[in-house]
Amino acid sequence: MRKACLAALLLLAVACATYTSRMELSRDLYYGARYGDALANLDKLVKDAPDRDYYLLLLERGKVNLAAGRYDSAIVDLQEAERRFLDIEATTSVSEAIKSMLVNPTRGEYQPEPHEKIMISSYLLLSYWLKGDREGAFVERNRLVGRLKRYTEGLSEEDRAKLDVPFARYLAAVMYEIEGREDDARIEYDALRKIMPDAVPEVLDPNLRELVVFTEVGRAPVRVSTEIRGYLQKDGGSLVGFFTLPGGSEPQMFFLPGFADLSLDNPGVLFTFAFPQCMRQPRTVERSRLVVDGVEAGEMKPLDNLENTAYTAYEKNLGPTLLKAAFRTYLKTVAQTKLAKGDDAKGFAFNVLGKVLAAADQADTRSWQTLPAESRVFRMEYKAGEGTVLVKHLDANGHVVETSVSVDVSSGKERKTIAFLI
Repeated sequence: MRKACLAALLLLAVACATYTSRMELSRDLYYGARYGDALANLDKLVKDAPDRDYYLLLLERGKVNLAAGRYDSAIVDLQEAERRFLDIEATTSVSEAIKSMLVNPTRGEYQPEPHEKIMISSYLLLSYWLKGDREGAFVERNRLVGRLKRYTEGLSEEDRAKLDVPFARYLAAVMYEIEGREDDARIEYDALRKIMPDAVPEVLDPNLRELVVFTEVGRAPVRVSTEIRGYLQKDGGSLVGFFTLPGGSEPQMFFLPGFADLSLDNPGVLFTFAFPQCMRQPRTVERSRLVVDGVEAGEMKPLDNLENTAYTAYEKNLGPTLLKAAFRTYLKTVAQTKLAKGDDAKGFAFNVLGKVLAAADQADTRSWQTLPAESRVFRMEYKAGEGTVLVKHLDANGHVVETSVSVDVSSGKERKTIAFLI
């Protein structure tokens, strides 16, 4: 037992920080609107990134480039990341990905959640439009609509309400209006009406000159490495895990089929392992008011709760996530202890070693961390042609706690003027 624990303790000396901790500074700089500093830090992270994190960090940098108005750079980063994620999606089935995660003790490349993939297309569309590339924006709109259909058409009505991305649908609908495709715009607004009915415009008039402003509020949930206890068993061809989750008092059971060829040397032995717990981030903003040319235009409407979408996606994948984290520690612990069945002393060592390995080998905390908690929209008739807009964010008492940057808008020849404020 002493030898096993000593070997594991040595791992602490080379323990790596989690993705969430490495992103902390860039995240804080970004949400503090210090985009130049955030990009400088992200440049270092991208340069030093292992292959498994490289493309996720490109997403982070692409989002900050979009916020900073560096649209060409945003497109380069987002497209490079998207191409890699599409390659992974095309060559790896869901079952193969899950099984690989479980039996491989090393982490693979990051694979985004469906709502994250939809947001890549949404931000690419915005980047093209805001840089003045009308045709590029229409191409991305078409790809965005196809992606929305692919990732949501098989969902139940209940799941669709939780996992659809209303921001993307609204953005696609506005682009259809601009192109004069009113019927296609109505299709997207009809889908939006089932999820966020208050966000759907009361009047759909492609010829009306309007200002459409999107803003983002709060921080997306992040994953942190947390120690929990549990044990693994086999049930026929399924891998079964019993885990006591944070805040729970009784173990919950999770299982995955398709592991008939997997052998567990020491099933049923309780041990500790590192688990990626999803944590909502605190926020003070309750309401957002749009200011146009120095005059308050009104309160922005809630459009998309990405915080809830991210949390729902996390909960749907909770079983594989738990089993992956447990099995990683299990493999390493078995290799160190050579535990014999029924040996209580070595059973104790198994758990102690699991705790040490959990500290050294942190849980996989990766997610797209520059996404917002929520997006909001405001739409109004606007004939000025040129002007400035900004958003005031208020707390529950009506006090201004944040103000967006002021952005110049110009409608030019378009009937709809789009602004994106963070």
